[in-house]
Amino acid sequence: MDRVLALPGIAMLTIGGGAAIVLATIMGPFGTIDMLLGQRFGFWAVLIGWNLVKWLAWFAWTVRKPQDWPRASAIGAVVINLPLPLEIPAALWLFGVTSEIDPARTWIEAGAISLTLFVVLFFARPRRAVPAALADDGILFRAGVRDLADVQAVTAEDHYCRLHLAGGTKPLILARFADTLAELAGIDGEQIHRGVWVAAASVDGAVRDGRAWRLVLADGTRLPVSASYLAMVRRRGWLRIKPGFGVA
Repeated sequence: MDRVLALPGIAMLTIGGGAAIVLATIMGPFGTIDMLLGQRFGFWAVLIGWNLVKWLAWFAWTVRKPQDWPRASAIGAVVINLPLPLEIPAALWLFGVTSEIDPARTWIEAGAISLTLFVVLFFARPRRAVPAALADDGILFRAGVRDLADVQAVTAEDHYCRLHLAGGTKPLILARFADTLAELAGIDGEQIHRGVWVAAASVDGAVRDGRAWRLVLADGTRLPVSASYLAMVRRRGWLRIKPGFGVA
């Protein structure tokens, strides 16, 4: 559950679901205005609440990084809404109401509602901060880095730091680990070990190493996760074993 709640946009989705229950109870769409107020509220709370649970489970399963949201939302709009012609009569039955549902109309209306909801979520989502430009006298600039997004990970090696860059190069530079991380403050990433930092966009999965974990980067590099950072890594949703990874 912690991983679900940590997903970006989940709080907004939950608040939106609660607001939708209140609004639907007041407006009484799709003929529910004829129901008693208590019945109407109960019906919409059950129907929207159940579908909200499905969306939360769907996003927890499919969203691993910010880039996954559009694809997960588009596919979910079909998968999650598919059983609605069965769910609506079931929810009505719980409150003593029988009704015949037109599946085609139900899917069209549900699709329109889903589209509206995710357009709102798209424009309301937190914007990623634009990293500050590299200073031409900074550690990373001197190491040949011209785009902070190219830095996939940093590992400390005695008085040096190993940069794991997009494209596969891994230069070793003379720099303190803390100073190197300070220049990466504008990038979405986390320290996962006393001497290891990873960019969120580079995490591709995880493997077990005995009782410990290692994160796997997009280029196959495996980096250790220390116990003190394990809870944070789990909340980020990075402890997922992909087929073929096996164990370290």
